[in-house]
Amino acid sequence: MKLRSMQGITEEHRYFVGVRTEFDAETGEARVSAPADTHYVRSYAQSTAFKEREDGRHRQESFTFSVMDVLHEVTSVLTKAQCGFLLLLQCYVSFDNGRLVNANKTPMTTEDMRKVLRMMGSRKNTFYDFFRKCVDHRIIIENDDGSFSINERYHFRGVAPTGLSVIKSYSAKIKRIYGEVRPEDLGLIYRLLPLVHYASNTLCTNPAETVPEKVNALNRKQLAEAIGVSIGEISRRIPKMTVDGEYVIAKVTVGGVDSYMFNPWIFYRKMTSPDETLRTIFRVKPGRER
Repeated sequence: MKLRSMQGITEEHRYFVGVRTEFDAETGEARVSAPADTHYVRSYAQSTAFKEREDGRHRQESFTFSVMDVLHEVTSVLTKAQCGFLLLLQCYVSFDNGRLVNANKTPMTTEDMRKVLRMMGSRKNTFYDFFRKCVDHRIIIENDDGSFSINERYHFRGVAPTGLSVIKSYSAKIKRIYGEVRPEDLGLIYRLLPLVHYASNTLCTNPAETVPEKVNALNRKQLAEAIGVSIGEISRRIPKMTVDGEYVIAKVTVGGVDSYMFNPWIFYRKMTSPDETLRTIFRVKPGRER
């Protein structure tokens, strides 16, 4: 590599001016010293911890958390389509108290929200019906500076408090799903979030159950009843929910009994990587031979 020189000292070498290796007189151990006004000491452990913090923050930026135990407060006042709008909009929350921000980190205006929700032109009234309902029920909060935040009671980005039942939604996937399915379908997905089992991603009545044999998985009829839709809607819509060539929800049939589970690359509760079983189930791609 060719280095640029500056008065006889290369650009690279000037960072080491004043740095020298000394040896401990008693132990012979090599030690590095440098001027305190231009250098500081960081141990390997500190460097590793710093990298882990930065990596963790980067990972956190790729997903948001939804608080499972209170989402019924949202679904009780918003339509399916409006729940779909919210699921997309919450992808834009920042670490700053749930503030909605654009890609360049500037606060989102209602015009910006309409753009990401694809509600320009004749769909303006649809947006404001949704927006006003969210504000009225404090799902969206207007801040003193005129910016807007998603209420962190429902959705947030950052570190989840210990003991809080949450599920991760991967933002990039959600944004792409919004372009591939109807808002009503995304709203149906939203209504399913409180039903996701912690360990297996199965849709069930007891998502906190720790004993696998006691997980009460929901069949098609039970699933429809749980979220207030028809059995036919479950049958029609779930097989069509795909993104990036992957199914959003898998139907698992054992002995003629059906159950359902979410794709862990889109929605997932654990902080570890999906296990081999989940990865195997979702290896099946739409339109490909099995």
